[in-house]
Amino acid sequence: MDRKHILGLVSGGVVLTLVLATWFGGSIIFGGEEEVYIIDFDHERAAIHVRELCSNGPRMSGSEEERLGAEYIAAQFKDAGLEEVHIETYSVPMFEVRNTRISLVEYGPLGTIPRPLGDTITFEHMTEYVFQGYSGSYNWRDFRDDLDVVSVGNGTDESAYSSARGRVCLIEQNGDTPPNSEVYFDAYDAGAEAIILQNTWRGESLGYLPMFKSNQNPVEYDDYPDIPFFMVSKEMGDTILQMTPTHRLRMDIDIWIGNLDISVVVGDIPSSGSSDDIIMFTAHHDTCYNTIGAVDNTVGPASLIEIARGMVDSGKKFSRTVRFATFGGEEEGLFGSKEYEKAHRAELGENLQVLNFDMAHTDREAMSVSMVSNCNTTLGKLKEIGDQLLRVEPALKDYTIGYGYNDLQIPYSDYWPFVQGGSMGVAAWGSGCVEYHTYLDDMTHLNSESMQIEGRILGSYALAEAT
Repeated sequence: MDRKHILGLVSGGVVLTLVLATWFGGSIIFGGEEEVYIIDFDHERAAIHVRELCSNGPRMSGSEEERLGAEYIAAQFKDAGLEEVHIETYSVPMFEVRNTRISLVEYGPLGTIPRPLGDTITFEHMTEYVFQGYSGSYNWRDFRDDLDVVSVGNGTDESAYSSARGRVCLIEQNGDTPPNSEVYFDAYDAGAEAIILQNTWRGESLGYLPMFKSNQNPVEYDDYPDIPFFMVSKEMGDTILQMTPTHRLRMDIDIWIGNLDISVVVGDIPSSGSSDDIIMFTAHHDTCYNTIGAVDNTVGPASLIEIARGMVDSGKKFSRTVRFATFGGEEEGLFGSKEYEKAHRAELGENLQVLNFDMAHTDREAMSVSMVSNCNTTLGKLKEIGDQLLRVEPALKDYTIGYGYNDLQIPYSDYWPFVQGGSMGVAAWGSGCVEYHTYLDDMTHLNSESMQIEGRILGSYALAEAT
């Protein structure tokens, strides 16, 4: 389930050329009555936020880097003029890759012991293989712990796992391969000692790099599989398959699983009226453990900071509270947003609107973004704002945007815990990040200019709704 390549969700959406550049004030009409002010959004300052958040390395949920990222966001929320800024923490199941060595070792003709001067191929963590969420460990003691590898196809034929007992099963992952949680238990139940997913279909232009994906939360199971589970590049998988007649896989893997504290950063533009209704901007600030995640999803919290600044600087009085929240724990299972929603369910109220930013950015090759919502009326309002921007700033005609209806019932991102209770939601997405969930999602792919597109449209929409 490739939740970030979301353009496929824009079913029946209207696609138009959208252009945005520097700040302007303006107005459009909703239903011939309501004038809408277009907020400012400094995309160059947003790029600074992205760079600062990425500077400490990957923000794996529960890590010191994630905590430092949350503190930076909180400081910027305060600087933007938000009130009641604070960080909440929630203890959730998490994992940590503490040690890993994986290699192929050549064996003698009888296959009983390694060749004393035989060939050994050592693989590189992050660039050639990446663990999947909540992988098990493997304690290598001596050559008797080396393992044969067997291919089980693409993982759709459960009978193919019959040859995996006591071995490492290699799954050639393609579009038909079942999700991680399914293949993990299929292989474990068949007696496999480890699972390798070979990437054979995502990111051809990058050489089919290994990608991080999460797996089933182990807390729900008394007998959770304690076997290694990792994705490899196509090249590494091909090497393993080619060499297994003469080589065995050697693994020494230590992955810790337990509870860690993740952060949720919250700040408000408070209502000056009597309404208890809340409009909430959301984004996750964590990244996968194997990447600094410049696009996924550092652009999210960076966008929220500049949207907050633009709304505060409008000088308008707010009849509804506008809340900004960034979450840890998204990449492993939406933990931050789930826990926050559960803790604040009564406060958020029945009329909550959630505007979620996940990879709301496009590179210079794709040049397109999309917004989907479970409310057609909201989509109409967003399109009117986009139309007005097009008329005012035609110089950026190369950008396109899609608007489409979606019920948002699939948990692709942090909107999901909130819309389950019936809230209106909008998911702002981008496109073109083929580097997503790999070590190559770095600053070289940032197109900060594109961050203002959905930032200004949704910020202006929220301003109109809240004033």
